[in-house]
Amino acid sequence: MIDQTSCLDKSLPRSAHDDRLRELLQLTRFQREALDAAAIVAVTDRRGVITSVNARFCEISGYDEHELVGATHRIVRSGQHDRAFFQDLYRTISGGAVWHGVICNRAKGGHLYWVDTTIVPHNDGSGYTAIRFDVTPQKEAEQHLWRLANVDPLTGLPNRRRVIELLGQAIAEDQSFVLGILDVDHFKEVNDSAGHDIGDRLLQSVAACVSHAMEPGDVLGRLGGDEFAVILRADTDPDRARCRLEALNAAIATDPALQGFGSAIQASIGAARFPSDAADAGELLKRADMALYAAKRGGRGCARLFASQMGEEAERRANTRAAIQRALIAQEMFVVYQPITTIGTHQPIAFEALLRWRRSDELVQTPASFGDVFEDDRTAAEIGSFVLGKVLAQIERWNDAGVPFQSIAINATLGDFRASSFVDRIVAEVDAGRLRSDQLCVEITEGMLLDRGARAVRQSIDRLHSRGIQIAFDDFGTGFASLTHLRQLPISRVKIDKSFIEAICADHKDRVIVKSVIDLAHQLNINVVAEGVEEREQADLLLTLSCDRIQGFLISPGVGADDAAQFAYGNAAALAA
Repeated sequence: MIDQTSCLDKSLPRSAHDDRLRELLQLTRFQREALDAAAIVAVTDRRGVITSVNARFCEISGYDEHELVGATHRIVRSGQHDRAFFQDLYRTISGGAVWHGVICNRAKGGHLYWVDTTIVPHNDGSGYTAIRFDVTPQKEAEQHLWRLANVDPLTGLPNRRRVIELLGQAIAEDQSFVLGILDVDHFKEVNDSAGHDIGDRLLQSVAACVSHAMEPGDVLGRLGGDEFAVILRADTDPDRARCRLEALNAAIATDPALQGFGSAIQASIGAARFPSDAADAGELLKRADMALYAAKRGGRGCARLFASQMGEEAERRANTRAAIQRALIAQEMFVVYQPITTIGTHQPIAFEALLRWRRSDELVQTPASFGDVFEDDRTAAEIGSFVLGKVLAQIERWNDAGVPFQSIAINATLGDFRASSFVDRIVAEVDAGRLRSDQLCVEITEGMLLDRGARAVRQSIDRLHSRGIQIAFDDFGTGFASLTHLRQLPISRVKIDKSFIEAICADHKDRVIVKSVIDLAHQLNINVVAEGVEEREQADLLLTLSCDRIQGFLISPGVGADDAAQFAYGNAAALAA
């Protein structure tokens, strides 16, 4: 604090000099009182022994003044900072410089509090004055937001986003490790038969069991659903790696806490080694997933390391891709349109274009039966081009016929965005005036934003948005959706996954999640579509939750273009009535 007496004018008369001195002393007292009221203040000697504290220090720490004076600041040390942190602090102030930073302390009652701290060395070398401001609410808010973004709320483990981040850090360290994907066998059966609450408890128990079996330095996270990721900081010798993985399986199979779920609980694990199997996160995950498939095919309840023989599975997928390409040529592929209707408001109907494959035996298959072919960029791009062409032509025909519809949504894949022709074609149609930008919606999933091609996806999305094309975030809420993407990307529509709608009327947790997603989206000026609505009760509840649109068998399955047009005419007639 400034020595106010140094400001006295020695030429002033004695009485004026005394008045000025009284004014400065009063100002000094006022400044000290103001500082005491606003800040947490402590003074120490050169050895760090506390010589005085103000009332705010006693209030926040829970200690009386006589307990603090004569002690050091170790009395409030929280253990949250390492030795290097305090070495830097002491080195700074002992050199005569001011130190500033945020410190976490522990109060007498045991709780933590955070203080923005400035420590000022005394000019005469007698000690230090520490001035602090309570920033606990801000730090708690930051930690809460960090947990929302990085921690799985069910298990308390790192979520998919955080796992991928930790995986990247492990690769950057360039030390060998094993990445495993652990999948709880037959979890769906347990979840469906015993209920979601039991399913949640099972996942929590599995997480606790595997956590106890991990070694220092290992990482356990939840990827979503019943899939967990493990990063084992171990020798990647195949025998040793296999031994570690089998130990995790054995822990699950023998854990008493997992024996009360009605059937024997076991898990399948697939793993890949860094750097011998792959050198980047995407390939490690892919090969671990291939090994997981092999473990499931091998009878479940076992662990498999990635091996070159697993390329046979890749060959099978290649055969499927070839069949898909032949189907495109033979016109076995076609598109149906599923209505997306508004609830509580009167607007024209929208549709989602859905791909179907009518095979030579007349069996109609959905992409769920051949979804793995979309992992191949070329095949995905060919399918995407086919669907886009069908949709653009249908929009033009409906416009010419005066069909009253709002828009058609198409599902995009990584292959679509990696092939520039997909976006180029849409942009060309808009620029030529053959397509109104509000008549097309492109649906994406977060998985597309986590892949090595994420940059191309973001650039494509920005380009589409610049032309007014709507972007929808599909399957939101399945454990892969990120709030960061809602903030960073020009999302105009969020589609809540049907897994949350199925039990929304009976499951309080699902209802809370759906309401939270709707409220969050609306605050970001994003519309919400609920997928998989099959019952009137679900639709009524979604209306009370202010959901904008619904889609599902309650309204209609996917239908041909003519039936879709009749549906649109019927909807328009109902609105006009």
